[in-house]
Amino acid sequence: MQSLAYKLLTPGATVDIIAPAGGCAPESLIQIKTLLKNWQLTPRISPELLGEDLLCANTDENRFKQLQEALFNAESSAVWCVRGGYGCTRLIPELLKLKAPKANKLFIGFSDITTLHLFLQQQWHWQTLHGPSANQVAHDRIDATSIQEFKKLIFGELNQLAFSLVPLNTKHAIPIKAPITGGTLTLIQTSLGTPWQIDTKNKILFLEEVNESAYRVDRMLQHLQHSGILQNVKAILFGDFIAPQENKDSTLIQSVLARFANEQPVPVLHIPGIGHGKTNRSLPLGANTELNLDKKQLIITIRLNNHAKPL
Repeated sequence: MQSLAYKLLTPGATVDIIAPAGGCAPESLIQIKTLLKNWQLTPRISPELLGEDLLCANTDENRFKQLQEALFNAESSAVWCVRGGYGCTRLIPELLKLKAPKANKLFIGFSDITTLHLFLQQQWHWQTLHGPSANQVAHDRIDATSIQEFKKLIFGELNQLAFSLVPLNTKHAIPIKAPITGGTLTLIQTSLGTPWQIDTKNKILFLEEVNESAYRVDRMLQHLQHSGILQNVKAILFGDFIAPQENKDSTLIQSVLARFANEQPVPVLHIPGIGHGKTNRSLPLGANTELNLDKKQLIITIRLNNHAKPL
């Protein structure tokens, strides 16, 4: 089934702010509201967004209730996650009981939100946006260029994105036309053996990670390899892999990625500036994507077929 392109935002559109994983300070919600109003958007935030829980922004019941309301409410045009953290996998069993709403909408987030991206892409056939969290943008925790590109993207001022790539092996079966799937490596590994296990067949797999040491990154990559999910992948893109602050092995992590790349029969490339760093560019998942060689430089271009269809 062909994936459904999300519709773009227009001034006055309602954006649901949700916290399906970790929470934030109540003061941050005020800043998020201000940001959206400055962008001429209408924020909608449940007064019960934040609550008491051992690990997450609220109880599983309340987080699922807010997620369901945001996904199904016909009055909102987008769902934007406050942050990542932990908790999305606890909501998937209930999501699997639901039928897809009549209309899809723009869904934004990254990190722990990877799990929801997988569900929405594979169960409901939505295209989604691997993009910065609302908390990041409201607090300027990523650079201005990333924020400006993100804003242009959601308002339809861009009809394609281009990324320069750094090859990590010599397998250049170019061009490649395939949608992108993926996200944070830990969450991709966690999906294995579940009803929402990542489907990589005839797709480009994107992976990024933060605060994991080199041996743990290698172990997770080996798990992906041994599970068989890489057998029919078209290419692999590594975003930013950021080592723990107290850990000095960022160079070792890059060596782990390089060794893994050389063991693969498909192109493996680095796509800088996507992940948990100060630069966090937006990456449309499930959209028409072409990996090509342009003027002796490897380029990946994502063409957006929703730019002419604002709500």
